[in-house]
Amino acid sequence: MKLDKSRLELFVTPEQAARQLGVDLDSIYQLADEGKLRAAVMTDGGVGISQLSVNEVLPKEALPEYQVNAGLQGVPISINEAGRKYKLNTSTLTRWMQRGLIRQLGKDGRKTLLDEADVAYCAGVYRQNSGQGKWAFDDAGRPYKR
Repeated sequence: MKLDKSRLELFVTPEQAARQLGVDLDSIYQLADEGKLRAAVMTDGGVGISQLSVNEVLPKEALPEYQVNAGLQGVPISINEAGRKYKLNTSTLTRWMQRGLIRQLGKDGRKTLLDEADVAYCAGVYRQNSGQGKWAFDDAGRPYKR
């Protein structure tokens, strides 16, 4: 019998999940009770928390895809400049801002200033998941899983 490793799921301890999410153990057990985290009893009798379900609860800023450009967080960039730099349509950037995927940092005259880390993150996710009629982001701004 051949083992299909792509179907194996990694489990972490509740303590590891709590550290990743920045919450206490009671919150981890509550999230598991609510079905937001998948838990399983391990062979040693302990509890394991699905790493995939932890990733689904993490805010986008904690994702590796976001961390690549975290140094740009708080750096203002205008919609037009972001469009040129990241080769995106300004209407797409505006739509992402309106959905809350990209934070608006303020205005400079008539220019709307965006958070460049959010722009870079969204551009990267969009390029990975692009295609007409395909969703790039889930409701929380994380990459959409098909």
